[in-house]
Amino acid sequence: MVDRKKRAQELIKYHSYASGAFGLIPVPGADVAAVSVAQLNLIHKLAKLYEIEFAQERTRAIIGALMGGVMPGALSSSVLGSAVKAVPFIGTALGVAVMPALSLAATQALGRVFAQHFETGGTLLDFDVEAMREHFRKEFEAARNDAAKSEAGEAPAAAPQMEEQPVQKAG
Repeated sequence: MVDRKKRAQELIKYHSYASGAFGLIPVPGADVAAVSVAQLNLIHKLAKLYEIEFAQERTRAIIGALMGGVMPGALSSSVLGSAVKAVPFIGTALGVAVMPALSLAATQALGRVFAQHFETGGTLLDFDVEAMREHFRKEFEAARNDAAKSEAGEAPAAAPQMEEQPVQKAG
């Protein structure tokens, strides 16, 4: 059996890349919605991994408070990146330039913060947003820098591998 820390890292990596890919969705708003679902799914899977009771509304509130309090500039860039996709041709290109990196970095930072909290015995009920805000900001900046390096070809990122095999139909 794979240890929990390693499995948590795999989940974070997988969901971060998925979020980055969802940032490419050309429909304004649909990209943000898809990234939000991926982030919520990540926290749900981390909670399950650490045997923590999951509460969807509580998790949404925590995510919103963390992201809104730490990265208003990035959030406005993300919303602007999504909205600008409505402008034919150039808007799509600009949105595609902004959204994937921000989506990947935000999801990675959220995953790292929640995994650390769960690893140290925390739950969703005792998650202190104020205490975790600075940690989230640092993780976000680190993830954003990593994404920028990867885009520049400095540190190619390996595609995440799924632990489970896909289900195949019989017959």
